[in-house]
Amino acid sequence: MNRIHFEVNPETNYVYHMLSVMKCGYDNTYGAKYRSLYKAEELAVFHKHSALITVKGGEHCGFLHGLMVGQPALGEMPAKDYYQELVDIGLMIKGGNIPEGVNEALVPYTDAILALSEIMVRHYDQYMEEIWPWERGRIVEYAAVMEKLFQESRFTEKAEEMVGKLGSPCFTATLVSSVEGGAEGINISWEKDVFGIERSPEAEQYFVAHEYIIYLLFEALKDEDAFRSLETWPFTEGLAEYYLKRILGCSCFGGKMQEHCRIYESIPGAETMPPAALYRRAMYGR
Repeated sequence: MNRIHFEVNPETNYVYHMLSVMKCGYDNTYGAKYRSLYKAEELAVFHKHSALITVKGGEHCGFLHGLMVGQPALGEMPAKDYYQELVDIGLMIKGGNIPEGVNEALVPYTDAILALSEIMVRHYDQYMEEIWPWERGRIVEYAAVMEKLFQESRFTEKAEEMVGKLGSPCFTATLVSSVEGGAEGINISWEKDVFGIERSPEAEQYFVAHEYIIYLLFEALKDEDAFRSLETWPFTEGLAEYYLKRILGCSCFGGKMQEHCRIYESIPGAETMPPAALYRRAMYGR
């Protein structure tokens, strides 16, 4: 049984649509297609605060990313309503009243939160009425292909036999059409990642499969120091690639990730060792 669910969510797509058209972490043909709908001063606002709301795997996570991108991208409520709440709270803070429950570490960023949220509210209706119907069709078609690929390959069954059980009922791959050339595989919750649809289905399968193994490792390495700092990132990503190569016969990433993958491949008896023991041997030599 395939444990990867491919989700088509308009709220997630709106959030990443806006990042793309505003050249905030993304600069691609999708953004160029729609950018004329937005004012230069709005692009300037996103450019000014880009470092606060963007991520780059293993290198950077903006302080406001969770608030301004991750939470609304979950799609648990209309993004327009979510950002309007931020506007309302921001105006209260500007008026000298910090509502109960507000993280005071965010207060110095009130101007940035307000400026970004106001733009997000302003363009929501136009996106849902004029852009989303077309983009939705593309994503739905792609999702159906991916569901079939994973169902026929029995990948998740093989991965769980080798790495361990998933710590939730399913892993959700939320598909968006706007993130080509930028950060993907972004975990917006402990069971949900964001992926683009511009690569071939076969290449997408490797990418999603890699992230699925990462989620298995969340559980398998829960008693280790993995995932607790950027320093461990190359070792957890390399371990995911190691298992991906064993299951599918090849991998999808190069560079440092392959260097760390080879560390695992060079460990005597690696194929019989559990993930936690492999991680400790590669990370600490014990």
